Amino acid sequence: MLHLAYDAAIAASQTALVAHKPGAPPTTLRLMNRETLILGTQEGESLYRLADGCVALAQYLPDGRRQVCDILGPGRIFGFAVQGSGQCVAEGLTYCTIERFGQSNLRANMLTELAGMLNRQQNHALLLGRKTASERVASALIDLAQQFSRKRRSGTRTHAVFPVFPTRADLADWLGLTLETVSRCLHSLKRQRLIRLTRPELISIV
Repeated sequence: MLHLAYDAAIAASQTALVAHKPGAPPTTLRLMNRETLILGTQEGESLYRLADGCVALAQYLPDGRRQVCDILGPGRIFGFAVQGSGQCVAEGLTYCTIERFGQSNLRANMLTELAGMLNRQQNHALLLGRKTASERVASALIDLAQQFSRKRRSGTRTHAVFPVFPTRADLADWLGLTLETVSRCLHSLKRQRLIRLTRPELISIV
């Protein structure tokens, strides 16, 4: 399955290379909070780089249920939607600035970013298949901290402080949990003094 996804993504990327003129500069797109960008609807569709903001990559079942596949911060490349895998969208969790890549931009880092994307999906499959609810929430917080944190010093300690752009419902859809379970795990981490909820949308990893 992993090899099939890799081959499909490579094919989509190579088609995207042909679709743009050499030297074409990236096109800048704006995505509002909760606005969606549908991916994989056209053959030879572009790849995208998140310049600023936070997006959730999600797929929807016919009955409307949603699975968040990944939550991405600035610098991440996305758009490797596999044809026939269902509707895949990038949903803005903030106001986002997105660059649509042309040929000259893709060659240098396409394979590196693709390898990173596949590694994140492998880790997510492991999370969904083997980790407990508390481990899933803790893994999500570590991932978000790595993407969005700012270091703050309190006395002799340095804390990772970061905004939580996904809602509790977004986290639940990402981690395969219920909203109530996500909230319970966050409060448990807070009671253990592993995290500090400065505000509902701002977390410090103590």
